[in-house]
Order: sequence, then structure tokens, then C-alpha cells
Amino acid sequence: MFLLFSEGENQIRFLLAIFLSFIIVLVAYVLNWLTLDGAAASILFGIIALGLGGIFGASVVLGFFITSSLLSKDEIGTEGIPLNQFRRNGMQVWASGFWFAFWLIFWFSTNSTIFLVAAVTAMAFSTADTWGAEVGGKRVKGTTWLFGSFKKVNAGVDGGVSIVGTITTFAGALLIGAIYWFFYQQMPISHLIIIVSAGFIGSLVDSLIGTYLQGKVLHKRISAVFKRKSKLFDNNLTNWVSSGVSSILAIGLYLIIS
Repeated sequence: MFLLFSEGENQIRFLLAIFLSFIIVLVAYVLNWLTLDGAAASILFGIIALGLGGIFGASVVLGFFITSSLLSKDEIGTEGIPLNQFRRNGMQVWASGFWFAFWLIFWFSTNSTIFLVAAVTAMAFSTADTWGAEVGGKRVKGTTWLFGSFKKVNAGVDGGVSIVGTITTFAGALLIGAIYWFFYQQMPISHLIIIVSAGFIGSLVDSLIGTYLQGKVLHKRISAVFKRKSKLFDNNLTNWVSSGVSSILAIGLYLIIS
């Protein structure tokens, strides 16, 4: 629909988005960063990001995807065999990128900056959350506490936070904020503050859900309907909800500050 009813310049951009998305996703698939369904989801997501957001939208997504994939690279054992092979699947793609795509569509349709800020904040959360989990939970060893109760737990536990993880979480949000600021230097500094702070707060919400809800099994009567033990929140749903919360928080802060 966008391709058919948009103006000539936008039509060219959409066609370019389709071509580049296929090329970039093909490279990511060859590098073993994506599963087959993850590649299919990434193509659609890339078309939305570049087709609607232009170079800026593509830069935000690539900033998240490249850094997150490098941090989530395979762990190699002593004999050169991957111990933990990471490939992002379709559910993980949309858990990280759904709200960015959602708000970007609204921004493209209305040209209202509030939706652009919300979209970028969603991706700031996804980057912050991945950086914090990979660095604080896997790469750097340190004391980890369960968010909310502050009970010491092993690194990588759902809801666990650490000093290093918190710092890298903030750095991830700051990276996406910096990309926004690079393209929109004419915007008020308050936009950068909203993006970084709301993205960071979203990661705290993610930890809170991880502590109290993630992995918890639904009531046995409900589980019986599905003939298996159904979890209230898995990691993908936790990320999706937290990303949505961070973007809605950004909208609220935007309205208050503006």
C-alpha cells in the first residue's frame, strides 16, 4: 500500500529498502546471525525501517543489530566447537523491533515528532537490554543481585542486575540516542534525555518482570487446557512488553516536557 500510494521519491526509497533488506539479511544469515524465520522477519522489518525511516531508520536498526549480534556471538569451547550458538529467530526479531516499526508507521503517516521519539526509545531499550544482558550477564563476571529483592544470584538469572550490566545498559541506550542526535541535531536536547532515560528505565522494567513474572508457570487449570505447563512470561514477551512500556513512557515524558 505504501509503495502504491506514496509519492515518487518515497516509492524509490521503498524499492531500495526491499533490495537492501534482502542483501543485508542474506549477509546476516550467512554469518549465522539469523535463523530462516529470523531472516524472513528481518527482511520485513528492514523494509519498514528503511522504507519509512530512510537512512536514519536503517542506522538505528543497524546500530542495534550489529552491536547486539557481535556481543551475542557464539561461545567457542577449547576444541573450537561452539558451546552456545546464537542465532536470532523471528520471535526475537519482533520482540526487539515491533514497537520501533509500530511507532515509525505513525510517524511516517503524521510527521509528528512524538512518534519518532517513541520509536527510537523502543530501539534504545532493545539495545540497552541486550548490551546489559550480554556484558553484565555473560562477558564480565561480577556480583549480581535479583532486582527488587537484591538477593545475590548467579549471573544471567532472569531479573539479575549488576554494576557492570547497569553501566553497559545505559551505554546501549546512549548509543541509540547518539544516532538520533547525529541525524536530528536541530531537535531539543530534551529529546535525547527522553530517549536515553526511558530506554534505560525500560530495562529496569524488564528486570522487574524477570524477577517476579518471567518463567512462572500459569495456574495448573489453565496449563491443563494447553496440555502443557504454559509460562506467564517468556523472554520474548518480557522484552516486547518492556519495549512497549519504554516507548509509552517516552510519549508521556514528551508531552510533559513539551
